[in-house]
Amino acid sequence: MTTLIIDDEAPARLIVRQYLADFPQVTVVAECTDGLAALAAIRDHRPELVFLDIQMPGLTGFEVLAQLTEVPRVIFSTAYQQYALDAFAAGAVDYLLKPYDRARFRQAVGRVLSQPAAPDAALGRLLQRLDEASAPVPTFYPRRLFVPQGGRLVAVAVADIQFVEAAGDYATLHTVRGQFFSSLGLGQLAQRLDPERFLRIHRSVLVALDAVHDLERDGSGGYHATLAGGRVVRVSRGYADTVRPLLG
Repeated sequence: MTTLIIDDEAPARLIVRQYLADFPQVTVVAECTDGLAALAAIRDHRPELVFLDIQMPGLTGFEVLAQLTEVPRVIFSTAYQQYALDAFAAGAVDYLLKPYDRARFRQAVGRVLSQPAAPDAALGRLLQRLDEASAPVPTFYPRRLFVPQGGRLVAVAVADIQFVEAAGDYATLHTVRGQFFSSLGLGQLAQRLDPERFLRIHRSVLVALDAVHDLERDGSGGYHATLAGGRVVRVSRGYADTVRPLLG
């Protein structure tokens, strides 16, 4: 089993390495000290297990997971007890509260090793989709999304997004600072953005409610939504019911 150790504190990473000596079947492929490096390393190495801190520079542990389309098994390792419910809602296998001892660490890793591995990638993806469908709705949503730009990842504040538009299998984020290409599809972004702040108004458009200035009927059962700044997007007839509760 391959694993990543992600923590901004060197002593914490050392403890994980030392305790993993009890598990020769687990191989550490990389260590990361911040959220951005963690995101890149998970995508590059595709580890089966990740030891993940929560409060880190760049991205929190939760924000790292929110950016992933394929999430490995995760053991959170943190000094913050208050995030435990969110961690398990995010699908964590275990939650190690620092400082933890060797016995508690062995219990967490043993839980991972006792989970049956999928016999092939297709079945693994199917099981992951089934798990996601039955998982509790997470209570956290990222405040920023990181998108590729010029060979690096740049942060886009969710509060700056006015609407998201499908671009084939990907999407374009339309913000107050301009347009940004996202490597995630519209459906994936819809799962990562707070549904109380973003609304699907078309099969290819997701709009930020705070950005909507006014709505006007289009004569065919839908609406035209004018956003702050004057941009107009269409609420299709098939999604008109989603905006009707907003009408006074």
